[in-house]
Amino acid sequence: MVIDKHHIMNPEEEFLENAATLLRYAKEELKQFLVWTDKQAAYGQKATALVQQLDRLAVEMKELQKAYKTR
Repeated sequence: MVIDKHHIMNPEEEFLENAATLLRYAKEELKQFLVWTDKQAAYGQKATALVQQLDRLAVEMKELQKAYKTR
């Protein structure tokens, strides 16, 4: 279990935190991909779109985490 400043996280909170972390890692890896590749090519445009989707998912993940904590 992960211990934060206020309490020990239950398994469900840890699952959500892990999922949020994976979203952040995926975004960072795609951003690094875009540094090394042609952003104007079809694959670069797709990677850019995926970064934007990951940003939206990250916002939704924060909302889910907040909803779970205030249940």
